[in-house]
Amino acid sequence: MAQCSRKRSGMTLVEVLIAAGVFLVAATGILSSFSACMELNQMGMRSTIAVQGVKNKVEEIKASTFENIFTNYNNHTFTITGLNGIGVIYVDNSNSKLVEVKVVFCWRLSDGRVIGEDANLNGVLNNGEDKNGNGQIDSYVQIIERIYG
Repeated sequence: MAQCSRKRSGMTLVEVLIAAGVFLVAATGILSSFSACMELNQMGMRSTIAVQGVKNKVEEIKASTFENIFTNYNNHTFTITGLNGIGVIYVDNSNSKLVEVKVVFCWRLSDGRVIGEDANLNGVLNNGEDKNGNGQIDSYVQIIERIYG
């Protein structure tokens, strides 16, 4: 009696389902990584805009007369074009020959997260916002400058 030999070609349904499952897991991982990279890119771009805006505000303050810095800038708020946020300026004039200027900017990302302590972006320190207990709004983007007069 002759034996029939069959050559199998193609894939079974189980093999196709396993391959599809592996592909689905890999694709999900790649898409979530892509999404996280896009979010980090957006945060980096907005941080760069915020840093430049704060630097510009510090230069504006340094260009004003020493005697007018406290009057014109203490607890002053400002905005930066391109960001949904608010900046606050604190001026410490306890030394008559030196002022310490702190320029802070907080903003909201497109996913709703706020960068900085000013959770409602009103430029005022409200209950529960002062995470470090220093009595001032803080953010990742802030510059402290000492100006001598």
